[in-house]
Amino acid sequence: MQVNGLIGRDSQFGQLTDLLDAARRGNGSSALVHGEAGIGKSALVSALVEAASSSGFAVLSCYGIRSSGAAGFEGLHELLLPLLDRVDALPPRQRTALSVAFGDAEGEPPDRLITGLAALGLLEEATASGPLVVLIEDLHWLDQSTADIVTFLAARLSVMPALLVATSRTERAYPDRTAHFKHHVPLAPLGQQDALALVASHAPQLTRLQRHRLVERALGNPLALTEWATIPSWVEGAFPAGLGPVPVSKRLEESCLAEVALLPRATRRALLIAAAGQDASSYEVLAAARSLGLDPRDFTPAEGFGLITLVNGGYRFRHPLVASAVYDNADPEARSRVHTALAEVVVDAARAVRHRATAATGLSEEVAAELEGLAVAAGRRGARTEAAAAWRRAATLTPVAAQRARRTVMAAEAARQAGATVDAATLLAEAKPIVEDEASVVQLARTEWMLASTSTTLPDRRGDELVALSRTLSDPDYRVEVLTWAAVRGYIRQDMPADVLADAADELRRPGLAVTEHQQLLQSIGLALIGSADRIISVEKALSVFHRQVRETDATLLNCLAFAVEYTHDLAGAARVWSAEVDMFHRAARVSDETVALAGRGMARVTGNAIAAGLADCEHALRLSSDLDLSVVGALAAANIARARAWRGEHDIATAALKTCAELSGPTPFARVAASASWASAQIAANEGHPEEAISHLLKCVAHPPIGLWAGADLADAAVAADQPDVVDGWLEMATAALATSDSDHLAMLVERSRALLAPDEVARAHFERAITRGERSSAHLDLARTRLFFGEWLRRERHIVEARDQLSDALHVFETHHAVPLAQRTARELSAAGGVQRTQPSRTVDAVAVLTPQELHIARLAAEGHTNRQIADQLYLSHRTVGAHLYSTYAKLQINRRSQLAAALAATPD
Repeated sequence: MQVNGLIGRDSQFGQLTDLLDAARRGNGSSALVHGEAGIGKSALVSALVEAASSSGFAVLSCYGIRSSGAAGFEGLHELLLPLLDRVDALPPRQRTALSVAFGDAEGEPPDRLITGLAALGLLEEATASGPLVVLIEDLHWLDQSTADIVTFLAARLSVMPALLVATSRTERAYPDRTAHFKHHVPLAPLGQQDALALVASHAPQLTRLQRHRLVERALGNPLALTEWATIPSWVEGAFPAGLGPVPVSKRLEESCLAEVALLPRATRRALLIAAAGQDASSYEVLAAARSLGLDPRDFTPAEGFGLITLVNGGYRFRHPLVASAVYDNADPEARSRVHTALAEVVVDAARAVRHRATAATGLSEEVAAELEGLAVAAGRRGARTEAAAAWRRAATLTPVAAQRARRTVMAAEAARQAGATVDAATLLAEAKPIVEDEASVVQLARTEWMLASTSTTLPDRRGDELVALSRTLSDPDYRVEVLTWAAVRGYIRQDMPADVLADAADELRRPGLAVTEHQQLLQSIGLALIGSADRIISVEKALSVFHRQVRETDATLLNCLAFAVEYTHDLAGAARVWSAEVDMFHRAARVSDETVALAGRGMARVTGNAIAAGLADCEHALRLSSDLDLSVVGALAAANIARARAWRGEHDIATAALKTCAELSGPTPFARVAASASWASAQIAANEGHPEEAISHLLKCVAHPPIGLWAGADLADAAVAADQPDVVDGWLEMATAALATSDSDHLAMLVERSRALLAPDEVARAHFERAITRGERSSAHLDLARTRLFFGEWLRRERHIVEARDQLSDALHVFETHHAVPLAQRTARELSAAGGVQRTQPSRTVDAVAVLTPQELHIARLAAEGHTNRQIADQLYLSHRTVGAHLYSTYAKLQINRRSQLAAALAATPD
């Protein structure tokens, strides 16, 4: 069947035009058109673009070129060039990110998330004037940094009148990006009748027998049908020799070569220059041709055959298969000469280096050094995938082993920063046996450590291996850093033997190890995490040391500081460290590090009873971790979302969060993640009246002391309900020991409360009263309310009814204010049994916490504080129009109609 000049593609064209109609109504989407070479992808999307343009759609486009992308973001620049006059409409950081990515400004290397949001913001600006089609041809050949942005955009067009359509081949050699597109349009070979119709339309002079013979040979491939229809050898007699079992794409290349073979020798050489320089202008291609003794007129026969066409200042081949055939079948020496000639004439330095590197046939330190410069420049612009590729190619050309090892290590680090965790792990494995110099040894270990900290791709080094590594290092900075990693590894995983911990502590205390303020800080962090009697310096002083120099590697060390403060049972101090990290990394546009800090702060806040704030942090971290492929961080965030939801009794949501946590954790979850998930499971079980199940989960938490120290406080209530008081003994011993070196009022309250629940009646009151006294000095309002609930229950049983009512009334007020529904219901029942009357909550038209999502609540609070939509977008990594859409929804839910009413509507929300 035929539609819009296409044959056999009516259903696919209809699918795309339906998406086009939906986009016109504001329901944007994305579609990936995929199939083998020559299957008709370009023809289909060309027909779609023609239909879109004729119905009022604006069109933006870019296309991938084989072997392009030396510097990164070339395709994105081509795509967004018509919109760059609107860049001032973007939030400042997004505007800066684009300028840095395109090499127009100096600045912090932008994270791909910020660059993606900037691109999304420009598309939103464009759609304000009318519907838009974004066409990406040959996605498989697009530079990787741009391709990452395209897949980012593909998932985020649902609220604008835009349709993004990309074409891609299906061969295994290319990345599979299908999961990022909402709709897939696979193109299969044409059926016999459609194939015959296509041949008849292109070659009406062929006989019926010739058409059938051609259809049989082309196997439904439209390009083969149209190309071979004019080649006698393909429509007459037997197959050309040796081509019987060969795939259609290979046969197409052979037919292209047969056509090229008819051209003069000089023209064939000219075609090779054009094929090697597809990313070059026609001026550069002609200049290279002249340097190789050719004349511009040598291109004319190829143009006459329709093999190449001059389009927008560059040579475009009739089909990419023509360029592939010409280039792949050329003599290697001829290709090298062509790339050398192109390197001398291309204007762009990055492309010149790529051509020189491609031309290199042996080791060359000169070219390797140029590639290193290209890698550094690409990294500064945020094109980390291209930086990794340049480092890797530089390593292969490096003649000196030590330099080759160093460059391989740097390639691994660039790949880690690009989110290519598998590539990073492979490069680390390549470098490990050959790396020698101390700086590279430490960088390798550092990359390995950071990769293992945020992904399940690579197992990290054991604690004893890190201690052994530290002993081989002469630089004190390196030694103390590696020992701190050992300490934090032991803290997080809780699997380091006592003798290894002792060795690490001895090494950290070695005389003369820590001289500078920075070294002394790391030393104190490491010793605090190991659990020695050494105390960390004040949080403010520690942060001031980092504030003076925030290096790439300091993200991990700042995390160590937060863990060390947490280990002193100072949840508020740990939250201050995480907050400082959030602020520092936000300013530096280091979104991955900021995401880690958000997850850390969210956990500290939930544990410290700031449930709404902690939930907002964890929801934010989970969203960002998905964008950035930080599975371990996402798992931790999901576990703490489950805890926050369990506090509120939202068990379906909590269970879904635990499922997400399990999916992200992989087969061997981090102990910290597993313990947090067990704590959430225990809260759900306790809420549902299953104390034995709650105890089972809590005992798993206690096995991980950093989490178990706080989670174990829930044991006593469940133990009393299950009549298993002995299960609390281990936790009480651990918590009592912790209090010996801590002045934490929160922890002291939990210990006294647990003793009260387990104590004989004659001494229980004293424990409860001490627990409440310590709790009133803390900010743990929910745990204090639980203590009042338990005390009220005890008082009612002991027939101290008036006292019971007071405690229960205070507890109920807190639980209701913070939406802790299960505890509020339990308290209300107990208060009713005590003859009390529930306090009436202050009248509010709408409960913001109940009706808004965590993200809507976060946006509403920022707006109420006076932040503009663009400022909020910058803070939360959203587009400013998405912020506007959230606020519009928020107004409706809160039953208000303007921004100035937000403060009053949110005044009574907790946290």
